[in-house]
Amino acid sequence: MIISEVNSGRKAEYSLSGTALTVGNTTIDLQSKQESVQKVIDISLDRDMAQSREGVGAWYVATIVIPPKERELYDSGEVDEQGNPKMAERELPLDMSKVELRLWGLPDNFGQSTNGGEI
Repeated sequence: MIISEVNSGRKAEYSLSGTALTVGNTTIDLQSKQESVQKVIDISLDRDMAQSREGVGAWYVATIVIPPKERELYDSGEVDEQGNPKMAERELPLDMSKVELRLWGLPDNFGQSTNGGEI
């Protein structure tokens, strides 16, 4: 995974287990979100600055860029009428080395509210 920091400041904690990425308290299965075109997912804090969630909120926490699905041709083991091999296409698993995680700085007062807020 490609990890970058968009700006300065303390960043949300993150972890990766297979294709499941957890940023703060939000977990996203990246494989299930992958599409035939590049997909961008934002993770933001709610207006109380207490919980993170997928989507645009009050404060950006992270931006995830998932590359488009890749496919490959392979020999199906069958032949056509002229005896030529028939090719088939299959989807490849998500290449995690191509996923980007862009981390945004958390607000200075994050984690100091009475609502909790530690992501």
